[in-house]
Amino acid sequence: MQNSECRTSRSATSFALGLLLCPSLTLAAEPQPEFQLETLRGKVVFLGEALQKQTGIASVPEAHQRTLALETTAGEFIPLLEDPRGRAFRSDERLRKMDVELLVRHYKAAPMRQILRVFEVKGEDRYEIDYWCDVCSIVMYELKDCECC
Repeated sequence: MQNSECRTSRSATSFALGLLLCPSLTLAAEPQPEFQLETLRGKVVFLGEALQKQTGIASVPEAHQRTLALETTAGEFIPLLEDPRGRAFRSDERLRKMDVELLVRHYKAAPMRQILRVFEVKGEDRYEIDYWCDVCSIVMYELKDCECC
């Protein structure tokens, strides 16, 4: 290979080697979606059920437990993205009984919030909530069997 010539190949190994040998070959970075970090307090609820209790608006029965939302201390409903961290509130009802503080990402293009960290709030104290495997001490974000055990 000459100094002024850079060749690419379809194989990932050759491409990676090409990046090392040919510094002029660069990857265009994918633009990352814009988001803001927010801290929210309240209780996580099923949106359909909570709206019906608060406003009398009835959704169809199959929608009552479809969408999770944070009911803030001000009574506002903020929908939550149901990734593994968010799904924990569906699978473990103890979490829906807690007063929580959530560190979330609010993406500019989406109304839902993505949960990053969960804290139980008791008076002036906060306790971070995660699940841990007793065997291998790996942190998990939802109640389930450990992936490595």
